[in-house]
Amino acid sequence: MDTDKYNEWFIMAQKDLRSAKILFDHDADNEIVCFHCQQTLEKYLKGYLIAVTGELQEGHNLLKLCKKGMQHDNEFNQFLKDMAFVNAFYIETRYPALDPLVVSKEDTEECFRIVDRVLARIKELIGS
Repeated sequence: MDTDKYNEWFIMAQKDLRSAKILFDHDADNEIVCFHCQQTLEKYLKGYLIAVTGELQEGHNLLKLCKKGMQHDNEFNQFLKDMAFVNAFYIETRYPALDPLVVSKEDTEECFRIVDRVLARIKELIGS
């Protein structure tokens, strides 16, 4: 059973972000780095939603989670395009495919920029 304590979601999100940075700094596959960025955003969004609603949200879709966030802070609408971008790295990077997703260094750096912007907004809204 997943916890409904938002700060614990933030702690787990930070682990994913730390992992992404370490992997990136050591030239790991960009696909795996972006997967960890997706996980970071998912956990931060779920933590934020727990903080403002008291309820744990189901699912992994960043767009859906972001839209739920918009119900409490309309400024989340600025992240919708970003969430669609990062959402691609949840499934496509985890399993072998006939036509695998290839992630560039620039796309990976964009994932980190998106994470930074979303985290800044969440911290602004509810603190660290």
